[in-house]
Amino acid sequence: MDEFNKEDVIKVAKAIIENPLGWMDGDFLPYFFCKFCDSKLTGYTTDIKYFKHKLDCPVLVAQDLLTNIPE
Repeated sequence: MDEFNKEDVIKVAKAIIENPLGWMDGDFLPYFFCKFCDSKLTGYTTDIKYFKHKLDCPVLVAQDLLTNIPE
């Protein structure tokens, strides 16, 4: 079985979680959305701490990888 290079895995994980959210500014209701799982946080709030990704989102997987890989 091939092994992944630890440094490459860390680079990819950091690239995924660096800026996963986009902003859709529409006429009716603007919202934040995840570029990977398309979850949305609607309203005029800029407090993204309330944003929830879907359970199978690559952002959550990348966060788990970075948590469990010592640098």
